[in-house]
Amino acid sequence: IVDTLVRQNVVLPSGRIDAAGQDIVVEPTGNFRDIEDIENVLIPIPDSEQTVRLKDVGNVLRGYEDPPLSLAYYNGHPAIVISVSITPGVNSVAFGEALVKKIRALEAELPIGYVMDFATFQPDLVEVAVNGALSNVYQTLAIVLVVVMLFLGVRTGLIVGSFVPMTMLMGLIIMGSSGIELERVSIASAIIALGMLVDNGIVIAEDIRSRMERGEEKRAACLETGRTLAIPLLTASLTTILAFLPMLLIDGQTGEYAYSLPMVVIILLLSSWFLSMYMTPCMSFWFMKVKVQPNSAAQASPSDADESKLYQFYRRLLETILNFRKLVLLGSIGLLVLGGLVASQLTKEFFGPSERNQFLVYLDMPAGTRSTATDATTRKLAAWLADKEQNPEVTGTIAYVGNGGPRFFLVLSPVDPDPHVAFLVVNTETPDQAPELVERVRQYANDRIPEATVRVKRMWLGSEEPGFLELRIIGLDPEYLFDKGRALTAAIKAIPGSLDVRSDWENKVLKIRVMVDQTRARRSEVTSEDIANSLMTHMDGLKITEYREGDLAIPVLARSVEEERENLEDLWNASVTSSQTGDRMPLTQIANIDARWDFSRISRYKQERTVTVEAKHETLKAEELLTAIRPLIEDLELKAGYRWEVGGEIESRIETMEKLTRYMPACFFGIIVLLIWQFNSFRRPAIIFYTIPLAFTGAFWGLIIMRAPFDFFGMLGLLSLAGVIINNGIVLMDKIDIEQAAGKAPYQAVVDAAVSRLRPIVMTTVTTVLGVLPLIVSNDPLFYAMACILGWGLIFGTVLTLGLVPALYAVLFRVKPAAG
Repeated sequence: IVDTLVRQNVVLPSGRIDAAGQDIVVEPTGNFRDIEDIENVLIPIPDSEQTVRLKDVGNVLRGYEDPPLSLAYYNGHPAIVISVSITPGVNSVAFGEALVKKIRALEAELPIGYVMDFATFQPDLVEVAVNGALSNVYQTLAIVLVVVMLFLGVRTGLIVGSFVPMTMLMGLIIMGSSGIELERVSIASAIIALGMLVDNGIVIAEDIRSRMERGEEKRAACLETGRTLAIPLLTASLTTILAFLPMLLIDGQTGEYAYSLPMVVIILLLSSWFLSMYMTPCMSFWFMKVKVQPNSAAQASPSDADESKLYQFYRRLLETILNFRKLVLLGSIGLLVLGGLVASQLTKEFFGPSERNQFLVYLDMPAGTRSTATDATTRKLAAWLADKEQNPEVTGTIAYVGNGGPRFFLVLSPVDPDPHVAFLVVNTETPDQAPELVERVRQYANDRIPEATVRVKRMWLGSEEPGFLELRIIGLDPEYLFDKGRALTAAIKAIPGSLDVRSDWENKVLKIRVMVDQTRARRSEVTSEDIANSLMTHMDGLKITEYREGDLAIPVLARSVEEERENLEDLWNASVTSSQTGDRMPLTQIANIDARWDFSRISRYKQERTVTVEAKHETLKAEELLTAIRPLIEDLELKAGYRWEVGGEIESRIETMEKLTRYMPACFFGIIVLLIWQFNSFRRPAIIFYTIPLAFTGAFWGLIIMRAPFDFFGMLGLLSLAGVIINNGIVLMDKIDIEQAAGKAPYQAVVDAAVSRLRPIVMTTVTTVLGVLPLIVSNDPLFYAMACILGWGLIFGTVLTLGLVPALYAVLFRVKPAAG
């Protein structure tokens, strides 16, 4: 039968005929044109001259692959899932609108009963996220404008206020030409950069105003301010850029995810410096009007009595600090120690959960389960999820059996294809409903689906799921690894609150070994290939040819009828055909059959046999869970040659931090060089750097008070904080040098410089803190920790800049109060 089908179903060229110079192609028929052609193939009967039609000795059926390799269901109905992704640089929201129109047009051409719908529609999610971030930008811009107008008055405030949107617009132009798209991270980066970029405009406008109040001519005041502050502000911007540079150089998935943050900050800072040097002096020359103060000795005299009292209070406080400078210095050392203690108590996390109105369900049947059984369990779960009485919050589900479907989210890795696995994506009405529904699905799976392991997970933002812990046991002997993996899995499951505990080696499966007696097989003229082909034909089916239908190539399989292969005992009744003689004989005549339990899979990590145990916890973070599990690992008492490693979120954070800190020494050295070049001194940069860890202490306290974890973007928030502190320190140090160059005594120069820089530094702090306030109030899942660090760190750092920096300067430069 097989030989006849193969020899008849051919499409081969048969040559050409030269007919008076004209080539005529000769093409014989024989390929199957329909199912009837296959049924009517004449099969020769061995040892006779008779033939019989194929349909008289077998059934020719057209059907789907059995068992199916992969299935998909949308809201419980069989579905074909098409994944569409946009090319870089395309507007996601506009593309979504065009796609909806195209889908509706295509749906009208489908047969009755077929519909097209969106299982996951990213443009809507993108629009919500971007609009939320843009709303924060608008709030921040409004806050910055109000603050500068309150501090500087309406006219000067509008000058500085107009500087901010112009800087943002210039940044958008450069971002567009650099290929940086307007997405959530880049928009939030603009919010973070607002507090830093407005500082340049404030300092320039404030200095011009102070000069004009002291009686300088307007044009001269604008030119002199630009001349004296261009290099200090550029140095301050470059030091901040160098602080962000290690983040820009991170490679891998995390670097790709966070790339736009440092780029946007760098672009906006350079745009801010450029416009502060040209736009702000011009706007001040055209529109600024101030009254000349009668007392020119007051270097930063404000325009009303209330502000005068504030300056007078700060001057008295500063003189007190300078008189007790050594005591202040000792107190700062105590703060450093306290900061280290607070840092050790922080809750560490890599990335937080997402606020998407979706969650994920991983369904794992025991290894060896047929896809049809997995399909039945998956449909049961999908039907329960679609029940509006049980789950009114669910708006749709998409289920994949045997695979994880297309990758629809950057940090999501689809599950490995396997007949015993399934994957579901569940959509809810609002993001707030997802956590409660996750718990409900877990409870239902525990109560109603005992035959499967069901892991329910919320979406996450980073490269690893929050709290996800991996423990790898590495060695040579697979039996030893399997036993230790099972022991560790059982021990972790016993921990109250543990979730999603599983081993990637899964369970052992029953395998039947057909041990061929090669002597008897050769005597019967049967080869190992004959045995394999006969068994394949008997069970799964052997592909013998292809039936071509239009542009489709449908495989033709030879297979035993279902009744002969549905029971395990039928294997002992199987026959084998010799390819040499055509004789058939029982399989048991040439082979012995036995069964044993064997590994369903043996995984490797970096080419070494490795069993990986995964786990989460209801309340504990990854590091806290590792602390609880560590005694369990030690109880395993791994023998020599075997070791264990930590993976998951902890490993990803360590690897990312290693990449982040790889270039930090070089960037830190660059900052030192810039400051030494700026001040031509070692002591002045030392003063600035000393205040940075002290500002971090305030940031750490802020994380604890706000109950925020110290995550990846929190680490970037520390870099931002360091940049602002360095910026304020540079401006203050430069003013001290200017005052001394003007002939003032060192003590008076320190006091007057600090008083004159009070308003710019306080304004920078207030605008930055209020600028990140929308991120704190909205509890932004991505930037909450960063906003808390910037807000609390700057409040604490400003106090240090205005109080500790003058005291440190007085100690290092031996500045003493003027006599009398």
